[in-house]
Amino acid sequence: MKTLLVITKAEIGGAQSFILTLAKGLKKYDNQVAVAAGEGTFLPEELKKENINFFRLNNLKRSKNPLSVISFILELKKLIDKGQFDVLHLNSTNTLPGVLAVKFAKQKPKVIFTVHGLSVLDPNYKTLEIIKFIFKIYFKFFLQFVDKVVFVSKYNLVEATKQKIIKDGIVIYNGLDINQDYFLNRSQAREDLGELIGVNLSGYYVIGSIGRLATQKNYNFIINSWPAIKKVKANAKLIIIGEGPERERYKILIEKMKAKSDIFLPGEMNNASRLLRGLDLFVLPSVYEGLSISLIEAGFSDISILASDVGGNREIIGAENCFILNNEESLINKLNNNLVTHMEQSSFSANSMVKKYKEVYEI
Repeated sequence: MKTLLVITKAEIGGAQSFILTLAKGLKKYDNQVAVAAGEGTFLPEELKKENINFFRLNNLKRSKNPLSVISFILELKKLIDKGQFDVLHLNSTNTLPGVLAVKFAKQKPKVIFTVHGLSVLDPNYKTLEIIKFIFKIYFKFFLQFVDKVVFVSKYNLVEATKQKIIKDGIVIYNGLDINQDYFLNRSQAREDLGELIGVNLSGYYVIGSIGRLATQKNYNFIINSWPAIKKVKANAKLIIIGEGPERERYKILIEKMKAKSDIFLPGEMNNASRLLRGLDLFVLPSVYEGLSISLIEAGFSDISILASDVGGNREIIGAENCFILNNEESLINKLNNNLVTHMEQSSFSANSMVKKYKEVYEI
């Protein structure tokens, strides 16, 4: 069986990590798998190490220009015809028009679409109702050409059904291929984190997160809550590893909170999750989520975790480890508790995920 996985960008990110894990897993099962994406270097570099083919789709991008969308459809049709794929697995909102490529292609692969998050259609996403309406029409139109719709969390499936975007779908949790040797031990990870920010972290309570510096991840909430956090954790430091469009806004906010000696934005790095055991607490304050890869990574590292009660977060770490979105009192109450986080790791294994996708492909 020949499978083509398609995603908008090839840069570092949760969905891209999903693609990499799925591609590697399918290859182990002797599936002929290839990946196609737009701009970015992370995926092609990592896939090359695994001898998995990568195809650059120059016209696949986040664009409102109809000509770009048409160019992408034609480009994908050409790739499908040349590769003679049995399964086309689309993985981001911008890839959905790719279903029309199948309509015009000589080869007619089965089409799978994974909803990695509801984005604009999530109840917590703030925008005009007319924009939500347009997105709903967009999804309903293209999803009618999809053979099977997969959701990464039960929350997203329930919400999509409630909004009548789909009639049915299935849930397959994101999975990771992680063993305990992957993580650096606490002392080495703590030392490396200290070198990353130029601070000796001995004796500090280190809170951290790994994620894109974007509105969705809502790191401004943690920065704004820093004075309250310091009241209960006087020796706290905060390290947010990632890059994105909100960096300058966060820097200004950190200066405003007079927290430059406490809060650090060291930038993006590969395999940042190896450092997780150097943290005392992992925090994810997102406004909305599908099923966070970084949260699953933290769950595998066996450290304490707090996350906003959105999307599939409670499905990973339980409601007891989730705080009310943008509610400082709820956050501090959780922080005051004796935090013990347990994740059912077998539910989020790469092997489990790959087997379930293979079943979907073969039905």
